[in-house]
Amino acid sequence: MKTIYENFPDNQYVKEASRKEMIVLHHTVSSSVQSAIEWWKVSKERVATAFIIAKDGMIHQVFDPECWAYHIGKGSTTEQNRRSIGIEIVNEGMLKQSAEGNRQLAEDGKRSEFGGTKFYWLDGKAEYKGEVYRHSSLWRGSFFFAKYTEEQYQSVAYLLNKLTKDFNIEKRFLLGYAYSAANLDYKGICAHHNLRADKSDVSVAFDYNKLISLMNSSHVIEAEAKGLEEQPVEKLGIRN
Repeated sequence: MKTIYENFPDNQYVKEASRKEMIVLHHTVSSSVQSAIEWWKVSKERVATAFIIAKDGMIHQVFDPECWAYHIGKGSTTEQNRRSIGIEIVNEGMLKQSAEGNRQLAEDGKRSEFGGTKFYWLDGKAEYKGEVYRHSSLWRGSFFFAKYTEEQYQSVAYLLNKLTKDFNIEKRFLLGYAYSAANLDYKGICAHHNLRADKSDVSVAFDYNKLISLMNSSHVIEAEAKGLEEQPVEKLGIRN
């Protein structure tokens, strides 16, 4: 699988190698890779993640995963950010319905072609035109969330296999969509919403069963064996 290496400012992450014990899945609340990167470039908090996965599955490396940034954010310690690798998935996140029209979804989860129901993201400011996931109960303030793409699942599976191997991180998942402060010291793979009660990424639309199946599939393992088509990158330290 190909990786695009972004030209990201050194002052927007900590250029220091550190031991890794956790991988955190995020989503961008945006519709493109570049919008997230441009926002990070002007942010004062240094909250970027090492990778972003585009909707077409392309992997973008923002900075060397040996390094770190304050991607967990509020309520976390410096050490909890140092010991973790963040992966952003391009996704609009939580959706709101329009006030007018038919509020029913088609059975396949796509927006109804008959009622003209519209969905919005970014706190209702931007219309969403992709596939919609409807949850069985209210979660973090909504029933409706943007779906993740098949290509993204493939790339996340590949990247998790690679990073857990490269950094000797336990290949286990913190399954479920609940928050606990104790999760900040988890060793393995988790989501941002597990670490902060005010976050909804990755959302309940994210299919962990599909991801785990792909991580064990011959297709992803074959891609892992071939490796990323890497450009030379400076190694900043030893992973131990």
